[in-house]
Amino acid sequence: DLRGFEVVRQVRDLARAQNSAALAQLAQRLASAERGGADPFAKVKGLVEDMIEKLEAEAEADATKKAYCDKELAETNEKKTDKTAEIGKLTTKIDQMTARSTTLKEEVAALQKALAKLAAAQAEMDKLRGEEHEAYLSNKDDMERGLQ
Repeated sequence: DLRGFEVVRQVRDLARAQNSAALAQLAQRLASAERGGADPFAKVKGLVEDMIEKLEAEAEADATKKAYCDKELAETNEKKTDKTAEIGKLTTKIDQMTARSTTLKEEVAALQKALAKLAAAQAEMDKLRGEEHEAYLSNKDDMERGLQ
C-alpha cells in the first residue's frame, strides 16, 4: 500500500532529521507492520500511542530532574550568599584587627624609645653618683682631719 509506505518514509526521514533513535525505531515498527498485512493502521495507532506514552514518561522524568536541579541551585545560591556575607564580616574584622595591631606597634615603639631614654638617664645618674662617691671617698679623710 502506497500510503503506508509514504508514512514509513516520512517517519524515517523525520528520525534522520531529528537524529532520534525512538523515531527510527517507530519507523522500523511501522515498516514491519506494513509488511504484516491485515490492518496496518491499527498497529500504527498502537505504535504511536506507545511512542506518546514513552515520550510523556521521558518528559516527566526530565521535569523531575529539572525540579531537583532548580532546588539544588536555589540552595547553592543561598549558601553562596551566606558565605559571601560571612566573608564580608570576617574581612571587616581582619581590617579592624590590623589597624589595632598597627596602633599597638606604634605604642610599643614609643614606649621602647621612652624606656631607652630612661635607661640612658639612669646610666648618666649612676655615673654622676659614682663620680661624686669617688670624690667623697677621696676627700673624706681630708674632711675628717679638718674637723679634728
